[in-house]
Amino acid sequence: MFDAVSLRATLDRLLADLPERRYCVAFSGGVDSTALLHALAESRTAALVLTVRAVHVNHHLQPHADSWAAHARRVAAQVQVPLAILETQVAANNGESIEALARERRYALLGAELTPGEVLLTAHHRDDQLETFLLQLLRGAGVAGLAAMPARTRFAGGWHVRPLLEVTRAALVDYVRRHALPWVEDASNAETRFDRSFLRQSVLPGLRERWPGIAANVARSAGHMAEARELLDEVARGDMLTARDGDTLQCAALRALAPAHARNLVRYWLRSQGLIVPSSARLEQIVKGVLHARVDAMPAVRWPSAEVRRYRDRLYALSPLAPAPKSSMTWDWKSRPSIDLGAGIGTLRVTQSGEAGLRLCDLPCPLRIEWRSAGAKLKPAPDRPARTLRYLFQEAGVVPWMRARIPLLVSGERLIAVGDLYADIQHRGASGAGSVGLEWRDHGPIY
Repeated sequence: MFDAVSLRATLDRLLADLPERRYCVAFSGGVDSTALLHALAESRTAALVLTVRAVHVNHHLQPHADSWAAHARRVAAQVQVPLAILETQVAANNGESIEALARERRYALLGAELTPGEVLLTAHHRDDQLETFLLQLLRGAGVAGLAAMPARTRFAGGWHVRPLLEVTRAALVDYVRRHALPWVEDASNAETRFDRSFLRQSVLPGLRERWPGIAANVARSAGHMAEARELLDEVARGDMLTARDGDTLQCAALRALAPAHARNLVRYWLRSQGLIVPSSARLEQIVKGVLHARVDAMPAVRWPSAEVRRYRDRLYALSPLAPAPKSSMTWDWKSRPSIDLGAGIGTLRVTQSGEAGLRLCDLPCPLRIEWRSAGAKLKPAPDRPARTLRYLFQEAGVVPWMRARIPLLVSGERLIAVGDLYADIQHRGASGAGSVGLEWRDHGPIY
């Protein structure tokens, strides 16, 4: 039987090494996530205060999508859990699976929403595990795919935990009925044009009739595959010792590996950064096309939730980049010492560091924040001539895709500073009360 006590015991087992936990429940409003959210909320007592919130992703794929979002708000309010609604649109090109695209987009949004160290809880149960294993088998997946869904994995700076993998859907239905909880039914679950629905409606009933213990047996097989994946991860960790350069991979080291080792390492590297591993076809593009492109090329392979780029013979794994800013911003830094520059670009703030920095008396207010400026020059040190930003970026190895996303502090026509990377020598002073520091945080990798 599923209840709040059994859920709490499972979470304590899966997260024994995390004494302080903050939970974020992926809440669709269906029966599974309703049982999960309610049981988690029921776990709260006077002695046990849980930090819990919920996130609902509205894909706008169904006519009732907005009413489902409204339902999610009502249920979250009923159990006294704050809820965020994330909106997205999904469109499939010829030959693409709308299910797969929606799933990748959903996890990309959830990953962006998750705060560092937060635990994302999803309501995948034993029957979902069975369906996932069979779908992966039919799609020709390897060991990682046939390991199906792990109970706990790194995700977007936090953790993704599936605490219901040992619980049947029937037990979850029983729970919501016992507590008289409302839930929504997605009509697309009955449409056999979708692979998972076809499997659920047309294939699994016969399999269960023939083999009543199929769900438990497949869960055991998935466990064996998970062990095999751990061995492959151990191989990848060994290969990583020679290939890793910070958060990047050295292409020369990857090219020196056998193709199977290279693919295994790229999979492990992506997962270790909380990114969803792409299809075999895209993985092959990375290992063959990107690694072996001409020396001066900067190839990229993109999928909905991530992208891999090459620069100066290193691979970078990134979440999808937001469009580079076009419009300038006005910054009244005296009254507002911190300014939000936008998703993926971070924040810029003035600090009273006491170290050598920008001369306070020289800084006009407000300043203008510009973006990539053709021909702009800056003198970074007394013993160096003024150089264009293009020269400075190339000299330092700043990755090309971030150059248009670096904030430039400008007064009139004069360039004062480039993020916290460079400050013009004419506006720098000695340490003391007359100087301020500049910090640029929460942006993508620069080098």
